[in-house]
Amino acid sequence: MATMKAAVVAGPQRFEIKDVPVPEIEPDGVLVRVRNCGICGSDLHFFRGEFPSAPGLRLGHEISGEVAAFGEHVTGLSEGQPVAIEPVLVCRTCELCTSGRSQLCPNRKLLGTVLPGGLAEYVHLPSYLVYPLPDDIDFEVGALVEPLAVTVHGLRQVNLEAGERVAIVGAGTVGLMAVIAAQSMGASDVFISARYSHQAEAAKELGANVIEANESSTEAFATAFAGRPPEVAIETVGGQNDTLNEAVTIVAPGGRISILGLFTKAVRLNATAAVLKEALLVGSMTYGRPGPRSDFEVALDIAASRAEELRSVITHRVSLDEIAQGFEIAADKTQRSIKVTVEV
Repeated sequence: MATMKAAVVAGPQRFEIKDVPVPEIEPDGVLVRVRNCGICGSDLHFFRGEFPSAPGLRLGHEISGEVAAFGEHVTGLSEGQPVAIEPVLVCRTCELCTSGRSQLCPNRKLLGTVLPGGLAEYVHLPSYLVYPLPDDIDFEVGALVEPLAVTVHGLRQVNLEAGERVAIVGAGTVGLMAVIAAQSMGASDVFISARYSHQAEAAKELGANVIEANESSTEAFATAFAGRPPEVAIETVGGQNDTLNEAVTIVAPGGRISILGLFTKAVRLNATAAVLKEALLVGSMTYGRPGPRSDFEVALDIAASRAEELRSVITHRVSLDEIAQGFEIAADKTQRSIKVTVEV
């Protein structure tokens, strides 16, 4: 039996590099040789033991690589072809899937959570989740298409229109991806709050108006808006923070709020403020197929036109053997980390 190297969670904040079987190829499946895999904030939650997981979990869902082999029913792909992976498996037959809301499929499964993820030499998945990479996108940028698609979906959820203003709470990877997505989807101005100086520098390089994230953030946002609050606000922080209320405070009356942050506990909401503003709060779950083109396809187009700006979000690169160090760096913002990627 052929084996491959994989990083396996061996307990809270502990990895083991092990040899595990290479996945078998199903008739409709594709075996991808992983070349790059980003470390996501949700990966950190699993790594710390904050989210439940099965023993031996293989993390990683921000994946790019090349086609190693594919099943007999697969067409349109060739061996060695560079690809990005949309990592959510769905049934494709329920009402939610057929209506374009596959991200809500009751049978959805995410690579790197209940299914083996990309922190390994190979990953296997159905062919409908494999996207050929345009010539302008290499493996590093290809792995960033997944978090970019998250922000594309969030902005489509609130129907961002050309010429509208966008305020983003939080300048981590998702916040910075939201800057690029909002600009590419027609926003006239983008404002963002940054907690750390290196995040602020990255956001400025992308052309955003930067607000220092502190107890006076809402006042600083208001000053920057110059009397014209944004029609759209995006919450990207989650955790145990009060950032959802901040989004409600800064958005314009009648505005829309896209919730992208993953909260680890129930948070209090200033419902009175939301009611008085008639603010629309919309949760956003990964990405879907809300029209003729999927969120992932839109993200691929943006990535092809802004590849170097996306690459600028990468602050650290580690090998699979250095995975524990990579997670330590990703969790420690004093090391000026934004996106840590694993070269497999």
